[in-house]
Amino acid sequence: MNKLALSAAVAALALSPVLSQAAHADDTTAPTSTSNNWQDNFFVAGQLGQTQYRTDSLSHDNGVFQNVRFGWRWNGLVGPEIGYVYLGRPKDAANDAQLSVKPRAATVGVNAKYNFYQNWFVTGHAGYMRSQTYLTAISGDTSSRAKTTNNGLYAGLGVGYDVTNNFSVGVNYDNYRVQVGNNTSVAHDRTNVAAYSASAEYRF
Repeated sequence: MNKLALSAAVAALALSPVLSQAAHADDTTAPTSTSNNWQDNFFVAGQLGQTQYRTDSLSHDNGVFQNVRFGWRWNGLVGPEIGYVYLGRPKDAANDAQLSVKPRAATVGVNAKYNFYQNWFVTGHAGYMRSQTYLTAISGDTSSRAKTTNNGLYAGLGVGYDVTNNFSVGVNYDNYRVQVGNNTSVAHDRTNVAAYSASAEYRF
């Protein structure tokens, strides 16, 4: 939980200059903050990278990370976002037994973008996620499958470059607080999932 709290705190710090900048939007030089048309502040972003599970129960704790987000920023600075994230499929194998976990989640939260030097910028986002986790256990010739739905939180930071007024690239670190199980058919557990990714964003 400390890693998520740290990410959220740093994301909040990233938002503070953005909120200050928003009060003086007419004085900005960032290429994404020049439009006065609210419809021009929509964006779609995609991320691709790798996850790492902060747990001792999975020996193969990494996987493919995929994230798609759609959102809006007031004056190109701060606003809401929704998204869908895939957190890979880590596995644990011992003797003849194998366990695989495949979480994915819908997300809703707040995002911000701040140009600190010419076309260079920092981003931050945080919010709530609703995850579905598919679990598969195989032991010899016997297999069992389960699906659980849980709540969680996420937060992340990034740095990037505006290639044009409408297109940006960047690198990112995100942390997802994932819960698994329902204390009935599947034991309840939670873990932090770190995601390292490259991103591309297009602004309408």
